Amino acid sequence: MVRTLNILFILAVVIGAATVYDMKLAATKSAAKVAELQRQIDEERNAIRNLKAEWSLLNKPDRLQGLVERYNTYLELDALDVKQIVVPEDLPARPVMLEPIGGSNQMGGYAGSSAAIQ
Repeated sequence: MVRTLNILFILAVVIGAATVYDMKLAATKSAAKVAELQRQIDEERNAIRNLKAEWSLLNKPDRLQGLVERYNTYLELDALDVKQIVVPEDLPARPVMLEPIGGSNQMGGYAGSSAAIQ
């Protein structure tokens, strides 16, 4: 009886040790994955900072003015008129794509058929 009980206790200790080792291994893998994700996040943040810095350099007014003066004969740009600046509320609404009601023919645009206009 005592021998059987000892064997059961040893078996329980071995199973417990294996379970603890498995949990430790899973925690180590999770920590490594978290560290890798944190490294990727840091790289992405650094790339975003670099892109923002590059964007601000490309949008410097003196640089843009130099480009306009350099390529004005090719681009033929006009000065911006004050009437061209509007708020979003002044823009027209987007067209709504309507679905056909009980028919198999597709409708394009507002309410026309999908056939080309001739």
